[in-house]
Amino acid sequence: MHSNIINDLFKGKDYPNIPIWFLRQAGRHIPEYYSIRSRAKNFIDFCLNTELIVESTKLPLKYYNIDAAIVFSDILMIPWAMNRNVKFTKYIGPSMDPMIPNETKIIKNINIFQSLKPLENAIKILRKDLSPSVCLIGFSGAPWTLACYMIEGKSSKDFVNTRIALWNHNKWFQELIQTLIIYIADKLEMQANAGANVLMIFDSWSHMIPNNFYKQLAIDPIKEIISLLRSRKINIPIIGFPFKSGSSLIKYSYESNVDCIALDWTVDLNWAVKNINSSIVMQGNLDPASLIPNNSNLLLSEVKSILEITKKRKFIFNVGHGLTPECKIENVKHVINIVKEFKS
Repeated sequence: MHSNIINDLFKGKDYPNIPIWFLRQAGRHIPEYYSIRSRAKNFIDFCLNTELIVESTKLPLKYYNIDAAIVFSDILMIPWAMNRNVKFTKYIGPSMDPMIPNETKIIKNINIFQSLKPLENAIKILRKDLSPSVCLIGFSGAPWTLACYMIEGKSSKDFVNTRIALWNHNKWFQELIQTLIIYIADKLEMQANAGANVLMIFDSWSHMIPNNFYKQLAIDPIKEIISLLRSRKINIPIIGFPFKSGSSLIKYSYESNVDCIALDWTVDLNWAVKNINSSIVMQGNLDPASLIPNNSNLLLSEVKSILEITKKRKFIFNVGHGLTPECKIENVKHVINIVKEFKS
């Protein structure tokens, strides 16, 4: 196991500094990103090009003194492997062939290890190339979030077709979730065995789950994925990110078996410190929009406030959702300096 500040935190070791990295740090706010991306004919090819994955993952480390690199990929690579004809269109975003409940056959027995071989190869290279002090994070989407995209065929403001499928075609819906659990566990296992030190599961649309299904669809599948990974001897830390889950975060923190819960920017940290499972790490939760304006007076006080509130907890500093293309590199550097200088 590589020794780095993030893994040490999970092991309960004392550490002088607060670990810091950023969701979507390897992306569109850094100028070179576009020239790297332009070398692939489309976004799927980009996510299947070992060399470009390596380059993109390393990119933020050229600019920032951060404690982790998150491998460059996309949560929709599993639907892509399931032959959903995934496409990314400029100004529109991702789209795919929508699954029709009870009509579209759910493909079993796809070899995720084979389908995503370039990602595995990239992680092997990255773990050799990166300093041992940099934590390498692998990730996947959560079953509910992937099901949302697969049933709608695109993003949506309310995912009504997914919710109708849940109510009206529950047996088929559960079969889809169970199939995704297997593929997600495979993808995470592959990344861990290739050299990732930590794994993260993104449930970007968990706030769309009807409340009475929350445990069944946001918590139990994550618990099942973690159980599968542990049974396969994958014992590295796992971060769960149930986006905008509100008070359900409490139940998630106790019952999903994640080692760390990532908090979005809407979460009141004082409330989180009081209510969230104190035996797990918390990660978050600066609003990424705060990194856009040039005047950063408010930014300084917000970062310090986050650090003060969480100083008695095991904590990783991050944003409460991905960095946007408009984020200023100088602002990100400013935040890193504040965090690095903070003494808890």
